[in-house]
Amino acid sequence: MKPRIIPFLFACAICATLSVGFEAGNTVFTTHYETALLEEPQPLAKSVATLPFAASVNITTLQGHWAQVSCTNGSGWIYLGNLAGEKPVENNSIQGLQTSASATTASVAARPLDNVTSQYDDQEGLGQAADDVKWLESQSDAISNSVVITYLKTNKKGEYQ
Repeated sequence: MKPRIIPFLFACAICATLSVGFEAGNTVFTTHYETALLEEPQPLAKSVATLPFAASVNITTLQGHWAQVSCTNGSGWIYLGNLAGEKPVENNSIQGLQTSASATTASVAARPLDNVTSQYDDQEGLGQAADDVKWLESQSDAISNSVVITYLKTNKKGEYQ
């Protein structure tokens, strides 16, 4: 009897965590650098706007794991996993690099390709790490969006719960 109660309590804790602060009328914040505001509570619904990191939105309705919200950019639906009850803090601590890809300059983006950087990598024995990253990126690029969506749907992950 006791072994069954632990998974049940764990599941209850997860559900409680998802619902904390998520009530109609509450103000919550986006947790991704770009969060799509969707026309309907479906993962592949048409996006009506894109909200920046830590954007303030007001919950008007809750439906399952989705919140209908309103903000200065309009109204629409956001998956609850992309929202937080408290305003998240942006972390720009990586040696002054921008955390948003749209704010990155070409010189910052090209820096890892610099010959001096490659020489340093070789001196420090990090050349293999660069090769590993290239391999990982090639493997990732080989996976299509439809395969990922099928996996999420089959395993009821993320927005497909």
